[in-house]
Amino acid sequence: MDATSNKNIILLTIDCLRADHLHCMGYHKNITPAMDSLAKNGLLYTNAISNAPHTPFSVPSFLTSTLPPMIKHPKETLAGILQKNGYATAGFNPNPIIFSVMLGYDNALKKGFDTYDLMLSNKKRYSMEAGFLRQMIMRYIRSKFRENSWIHRHSYAMYDKTIQTLPTLLCPKQHLNVPLADELVTTANQWIKQQQKKFFLWIHFMDVHEPYAPPHYENQHEMLYLITKYRDFPNMLSKEEIQKLIDLYDLEIQYTDQAIQMMIQELQDMGKYENTIFIISADHGDAFGEHGALGHGGKFRVQLYDEYIHVPFIVHGVHHKGKIENQVQLLDLAPTICDIANISPPPNFYGQSMLRSNGNGMIVKSRYLLAFRTNNYKLIIHKLNNEKNELYDLRKDPQEKNNIYSQDKTETKQIEDQMIKLLRQYNQKKKLLDIKITT
Repeated sequence: MDATSNKNIILLTIDCLRADHLHCMGYHKNITPAMDSLAKNGLLYTNAISNAPHTPFSVPSFLTSTLPPMIKHPKETLAGILQKNGYATAGFNPNPIIFSVMLGYDNALKKGFDTYDLMLSNKKRYSMEAGFLRQMIMRYIRSKFRENSWIHRHSYAMYDKTIQTLPTLLCPKQHLNVPLADELVTTANQWIKQQQKKFFLWIHFMDVHEPYAPPHYENQHEMLYLITKYRDFPNMLSKEEIQKLIDLYDLEIQYTDQAIQMMIQELQDMGKYENTIFIISADHGDAFGEHGALGHGGKFRVQLYDEYIHVPFIVHGVHHKGKIENQVQLLDLAPTICDIANISPPPNFYGQSMLRSNGNGMIVKSRYLLAFRTNNYKLIIHKLNNEKNELYDLRKDPQEKNNIYSQDKTETKQIEDQMIKLLRQYNQKKKLLDIKITT
């Protein structure tokens, strides 16, 4: 039996955390010392990709290793498999959208957790869901008025003057009620202390999700003004204001990293650190105007560029160390944990263990977009007829600025053929997609 099969496993996922905002991934700010240390002494996957750009598709996908959107009643979940194999299992996740009854995931994804805590009262949960609904309504209203129209200019001028004077009046308060990272860690540590056998623990941190409101930020007036304007009129933000939002975003990352360090210290004090494997990742990232959008789809149409889907992936506590540059995907997360636990993955899992990955191509999905990404190229197929398909050479154009879809038809055809081959392999497991590719 592999020595890691008797270790505890802690999965930490950080909502909206981009890979390129970790110092160990080259970010210029040293804001992630705890995660950097785990990466330095473990495995750092520098090219990890989420299979979806938003939470309702991404999280169910990586918990079941199925291509998004997840079927309503999956045969196996990661927690369920580990529970059957002798692990105590717990999840602490204050994102109500993941387990929304409306999406049909509520009972399916909780299956296999001995303890599951949303850490939200019903009032807070419904308040957050109402907040998400409000964003969708605001997005619809904005789409009905041209930005240079008289009614838009005057409505925005009144709005801006109001929130500059009274930023608390329209502040997205429902999101500020989400439990902070240190609260999740404190609750999780209390659960860990009660465990007498090996355990699997999943924590999903929401601090890095907008609104970017880091605790104890000195200029509360500025922060509330920016996060409210970002929520309601993101297209009206200046470059300087977007940079300030990035700074707030980074402070949220730093705060979450400090909570992770607090968890590490507590495990060391309990004598359980050396017998615990840490896996750190994110469900997706956030955009800051790289391709004309902000956030991850709530205010703009969803995109599949790397600012959305390139996520961190760190494994600490296994026998291997170093940087892995081959592409891996979150579809591989559940099989990887099974591999670490010396458990055979079920046949319905689509992914493979990252510890044995060869960096093959992968599928990314949203409702109206489909992407095929390899180590060197990304193909984006638009399902709506009025949108142009895209192809990027990631070696020469890592920022995805030069669309070569129509320039190199031979290369395009080869990549489309690879994508179709992979989709057909997935379809052998289940009929999930019905897409026609035309060149």
